[in-house]
Amino acid sequence: MAEPGRRLVLGGAAALGSALALGGTAAAGRAVAAAGGAGPPVRPLALTHATLVAAPGVEPPQPGMTVVIRAGRIAAVGRSAELPAPPDARVMDLRGRYVIPGLIDSRTDGGSSDFPPVGRGVTTFAGPGSAPLDGPPALRPESVTVRDAAAARRAVRRAGEGGAAFVRVHPRLSREAYLAVADEARRRQLPYAGHCPDTMQLAEASDAGQRIVEHLHALLLAASTREEEVRHGLARITVGADPYRDWLRQIHRLEWTAVRSYYPDRADRLLDRLAANGTRITPALAAHGEPRRPDAAYLRGIHDHRLHLVAELHRRGVPVLAGSARGGDLHEELELLADGAGLGAAAALRAATVEPARALGLAGADGTAGTAWNAGTVAPGRAADLVVLAPGADPLRDVKAVRRIDAVVVRGRLFESGSTRTASPRPPR
Repeated sequence: MAEPGRRLVLGGAAALGSALALGGTAAAGRAVAAAGGAGPPVRPLALTHATLVAAPGVEPPQPGMTVVIRAGRIAAVGRSAELPAPPDARVMDLRGRYVIPGLIDSRTDGGSSDFPPVGRGVTTFAGPGSAPLDGPPALRPESVTVRDAAAARRAVRRAGEGGAAFVRVHPRLSREAYLAVADEARRRQLPYAGHCPDTMQLAEASDAGQRIVEHLHALLLAASTREEEVRHGLARITVGADPYRDWLRQIHRLEWTAVRSYYPDRADRLLDRLAANGTRITPALAAHGEPRRPDAAYLRGIHDHRLHLVAELHRRGVPVLAGSARGGDLHEELELLADGAGLGAAAALRAATVEPARALGLAGADGTAGTAWNAGTVAPGRAADLVVLAPGADPLRDVKAVRRIDAVVVRGRLFESGSTRTASPRPPR
């Protein structure tokens, strides 16, 4: 399947073909969308006789449905027996095929040049975020080193002035700097997301207003009866020539201590607090992979415990978001959520559609007003971001079916492959 050659930033009040607007200052970030709206106008499109999964994990599938698309939006949804295709529309008969919302990748480490891999069904990224704010020494070369509260406030101001959708925070921020980031971001109504710094307890970060926390390090450590010992260990971490790998190796040792001292009641209290605060967790399970070295028994134990924690997040009502690893595949993350953590296919798909739309401010009730482009579900007025799966690919029975893509619609533009191909428009360049 062809992929758009650029991306559009959702953020400013602008028209199709430039920046697409996204409202809501409470959002955890604006979004990077595939450039489906660029280029000349296209014919209306009618997807008929499809099995529609309009809101995965929220609404049941609906067989025999038609989705009418016009001017980049969903114009109408109804039963094919009752909703005729417009006379000027291109009609695609999708008998035996499922249609789902376009996938939303909640990764926050995407660069400004990244665009969603449409061929994999991903139509939206979170972002673009600021360069990561980190303490000295920073773990990533692209990070901005923030040494104190004043520097933290300046960094937040620069991020906002530079058009960042949100401020990214990384593990080595000092407590003073993190709290300054939280305060300055709140003053400027600029969301912040990313890691929970080693100097902060996860409950404190949630209380401070961080609404998306990536990775499970902080949760795993906070659920231990030996948390005080673990926090002393965090304070003693030192890094050398390879800061990130040095940090991660020491974090793994502390995580193993926490796994062996896991206390379910402590975890439940923390998860209830996260749920009450509306904090979302992006586990990024695929970022770690499954340890295969014969001497890495403790890493396998940590991996299995992460899967358990994701199941507990789901059980206690903490929204889980699907985010790919750097250079990774969102499908791998969906499969780990559905099968590894046991959430099931519907909940995993919800983590890549309904929930990130809510977290990113894309879930407004009416996508027809102004320039807002709401996504994550299939309903009239919303952005026409859809994935058409191959015949017989049931995504609610097996989430691996989402890999079997026949076509993707991005802001009303059709990108085809497989058995539905006819005369697809070329992607914008």
